[in-house]
Amino acid sequence: MAHCPRPIANYGVYSMQVNQNKISIKETKDEVIAIAVFQVPGGQPPSATPLKYPKEFEDLSQYVRKEEFEGKSGQVYVFNSITAFKFKVLLYGLGEEKDFNLDYLRRFGGTAVRYAASAKSASVSIVLPNVKNASEAAQSIAEGAILASYKPIKFKTKKDDYFEVKTANIISQENVSDAIKRASALATAQNYVRDINENPANIATPQMLAQSARDLSKQNGLACTVFEKDDLKKMKMNAILGVNQGSALPPVLVIMEYNKDKKDVPFYAVVGKGITFDSGGISIKPAKGMQEMKYDKTGAVTTLGIMRAVSELKLPIRLIGAFAATENMPSGTAQKPGDIITAYNGKTIEVLNTDAEGRLILADTLAYVAERKPQAIIDLATLTGAIIISLGRYRAGLFSNDDNLAKAIFEAGEATFERVWRMPLDKEYVEMDKGDFADIKNIGSEVGDAGSITAAAFLQEFVGECKWAHLDIAGVDMISEKHSYLEKGASGIGVRLVVNALERLAMK
Repeated sequence: MAHCPRPIANYGVYSMQVNQNKISIKETKDEVIAIAVFQVPGGQPPSATPLKYPKEFEDLSQYVRKEEFEGKSGQVYVFNSITAFKFKVLLYGLGEEKDFNLDYLRRFGGTAVRYAASAKSASVSIVLPNVKNASEAAQSIAEGAILASYKPIKFKTKKDDYFEVKTANIISQENVSDAIKRASALATAQNYVRDINENPANIATPQMLAQSARDLSKQNGLACTVFEKDDLKKMKMNAILGVNQGSALPPVLVIMEYNKDKKDVPFYAVVGKGITFDSGGISIKPAKGMQEMKYDKTGAVTTLGIMRAVSELKLPIRLIGAFAATENMPSGTAQKPGDIITAYNGKTIEVLNTDAEGRLILADTLAYVAERKPQAIIDLATLTGAIIISLGRYRAGLFSNDDNLAKAIFEAGEATFERVWRMPLDKEYVEMDKGDFADIKNIGSEVGDAGSITAAAFLQEFVGECKWAHLDIAGVDMISEKHSYLEKGASGIGVRLVVNALERLAMK
């Protein structure tokens, strides 16, 4: 059993600098200034009112052609040269106010940074629009700006084509500096997750994830314990060891703790799935798209990001962050369909499909964490392709044995735009997991009926009496095409969601 601390690794740069600037808009020295504009109801061109334009730019309306810019949601209009201004102006449409959503401001912040990069401007000024809550608006803009600043180019040998915007200045006369600091902690943690997650399996081994936990713990003052393979054998973590049988690399179980010794604060746990590469094992996957299985460690890496954000925000809670990490590989020693194993909590499991491995490593991890009796456990896992069939790629699946916990997570999802949808856990689904030759089986149906639900029902067998929620993030862990503030690749979704949910739980 190895303990922290270890030497601090070089995390690299995951975050641009975001500042508040209280100067007059026209006093900015940045080469690019971005302004968000609401659409006038009825499809008319934006009016020259303080609500639609900042007062100092009311005369912009005379330059805007209705057919080119109406302020529709996501619409962009650029003034490259107007004699009255010394800088380029980007107008961004927010749509009609009745349809306004804070995520539009994340998209605004991201679009501003992307345009500044295309204009080769190292800094950009972003005008805080006249909306109801200035702090929420500033946080959203800053999050979008920081998230848009990350590009997965660390393995590119030629980086000259990628211009780095180093600073975003949010112009506001109201004090929003605390909101910007909060956004920086959250979005930087999300970029940190994305950066680790982009490492392929030959780099992001179980040992590399363990070292990332050690480094983060040293830097942020967390307690950290890494259980190695011999420890897991002594602890009878047979579900983790079974998945690991086919791999040449040993598994690890990582336990991180924030505010470990505090007894007078709410106590929670976050658990992540850490399959560093998933071939499917003996039940091998098709070759097409298998390279994306480097993202099967997303739950574990997101747990690292949550621990980073919670510790930097200094939330008044106690938190365990736990994950098991291993490859799932085919070999002469690999776990076989039909094998029966005994998990850490004593339940026996029929392994009918070795590609349903994530629930096995989560089983031992959840059972171990449940013994600590946290007030709630939230797990994150790229668990099933079935959840993508159910919800597509816009919401994660939420399963829970507690209504209040589920409500907090759902509300957090709406607030952060890392949205979830609650799925059922009726007893009929639990029955589908009953084993013929052991207590339970690791797939509920050979034909895949209710695959995401029976997977969640399987996990529920290992949480004891704890309040528990499972987030199946298989549909949102990566994106195939970039949008306003996320590039193609790892999304880092889950960090802002879970941190927000933990805050809501603690307030209750």
